[in-house]
Amino acid sequence: MHLYLVGYRGSGKTTLAKLLSDQLGLPWFDSDIEVEKKEGVTIREIFDKHGETGFRDREVAAVERLSQLPTAIIALGGGAILRPKNRQTIQRTGCCVWLNAQPEELAKRIHGDVLTAQRRPALTGLSSFEEIVSLLARREPLYQEVSQLKVETDREPLHDIAKRVAIWYQQRCNEEVPT
Repeated sequence: MHLYLVGYRGSGKTTLAKLLSDQLGLPWFDSDIEVEKKEGVTIREIFDKHGETGFRDREVAAVERLSQLPTAIIALGGGAILRPKNRQTIQRTGCCVWLNAQPEELAKRIHGDVLTAQRRPALTGLSSFEEIVSLLARREPLYQEVSQLKVETDREPLHDIAKRVAIWYQQRCNEEVPT
């Protein structure tokens, strides 16, 4: 079974996927990176040309492709859970961890990542912080729906979280995964 990581942008999904890959000896993938590789452009450019719907369609296809690979760690884009098909794929093919952080911390991380602004568009006309609060209110019930474990990533180092999630994954998914 795959180990899916969901959560808002800046919650630590990609970093944790890399750490878990090292600990569990599994490959890792990021659905946003996969969409960009397949399209040959950034997410921002996809949004500009095809809108959010066009991006989400491509994201669904990427999640489906990733779900068909051998067991892996899969970090999903923050809004991947908006599409019912993605939620069904997650529940059908893996275990899921929701990475959460307070809006203030997410805003700090997002603003501290220069590449985020270049590669990813704003999704509303709100200020950055207000957008985070607004989108989290909409997405949190969906993150909760698909995940079996919620982890607060602003309370302990990601290395410690990775150790805890690796143990949980091995126990929860009953996989014989090398450590």
